[in-house]
Amino acid sequence: MTDLSDIRRRFPGLADGWSRFDGPAGTQPVDVSIDAVAEWQRSGNNANSHGAFPAAEACDALTARVSATMGELLGADPGGMVFGPSTTANMMALTRAIGSDLGPGDEIVCTALDHDSNVTPWVLAAGDSGATVRMAGMDPESGRLPVDAVVDLIGPRTRWVAVTGSSNAVGTIPDTTAIAGAAHAVGARVVVDGVHLTPHRRVDIGAIGCDVFTTSSYKWYGPHAGIMWVEPTLLDSLHAYRVRPSPATGPGRLQYGTPSWEALAGIDAAAGFLLETGMERIIAHEAATFDRLLTGLLDLPGVRVVGPRDAANRAPTLMFLVEGRSPLEVARELAVAEVAVWDGHNYAVEAMVPLGLDAEEGAVRAGVCVYMGDDDVDRLLAAVAAL
Repeated sequence: MTDLSDIRRRFPGLADGWSRFDGPAGTQPVDVSIDAVAEWQRSGNNANSHGAFPAAEACDALTARVSATMGELLGADPGGMVFGPSTTANMMALTRAIGSDLGPGDEIVCTALDHDSNVTPWVLAAGDSGATVRMAGMDPESGRLPVDAVVDLIGPRTRWVAVTGSSNAVGTIPDTTAIAGAAHAVGARVVVDGVHLTPHRRVDIGAIGCDVFTTSSYKWYGPHAGIMWVEPTLLDSLHAYRVRPSPATGPGRLQYGTPSWEALAGIDAAAGFLLETGMERIIAHEAATFDRLLTGLLDLPGVRVVGPRDAANRAPTLMFLVEGRSPLEVARELAVAEVAVWDGHNYAVEAMVPLGLDAEEGAVRAGVCVYMGDDDVDRLLAAVAAL
């Protein structure tokens, strides 16, 4: 059964009746994640790890449990799960550690399709070390990242390749498996930004073959937190910047301070929700809703859909412009109709100009997620048509 039309009841934040197309920047939390956060806070188990009393033992058990759940969700070794406040924070910690091993002549390949959390941390690390960042261009017509655009930049001096699993701006999904294979062929490592991919596709890190994979639970119905998987041998070899009492091995090397235990409880429950619901059901439901949105916008006069005009190899996210209106004006008018969308570059800074957009104004972004339905789409289309 693929129908998820009744799933909206699982999201208390939707009780106000708004149509929430703002999910690419952060979804509403699901009931079980909300409950898990509250239950942990009430439990008396807030403590710290590796203590000689029950609450501390409960913290250790929670870490092991959520790591195992994330390992199941992402198809990865649970021993590599690093938990932090956000993917941007996690990437800053990672690239600072990597930067100490870089030097002049070393190269890092980034892409114009990526969210800036997978670009600027590398630029900063390169600036500190004397390494060079090479930027792979995207196809401006399709909004896609051709494999060759990345592979052609990979060479004997490449140390790292940073690539998105799915564009947070226009949803396109590059062939990260092919890119990872080309990188590993020259001895380079690969980071995949999976923040926008995880809520919309079944992830298998083993099949992708990357060395690092990032995701954020608030993009898939959990609390505001970031999860970064690092291949365990690599994790232990990084020259991590850490305080002396922190662990010498394992994820704690890149976790700065005590983790948010309540967030870990919420992550575990949100990941469990995805696993229980089933990614195939989620994909089918979102695809049907997104087709209605994409087709409807393409049929409206005076509306330009940015990037691909089809749903192939794409998460259910798009950007659009309305003739004679700025993106901010459109977002404000849609808000009057209780339709939430984003305007601007949405941190996909490098992608705006190639897509033919103003670097700052960007476009209007609308994303479909598991709790969206046909009624939401029809309300958005009516509001745009009224402009």
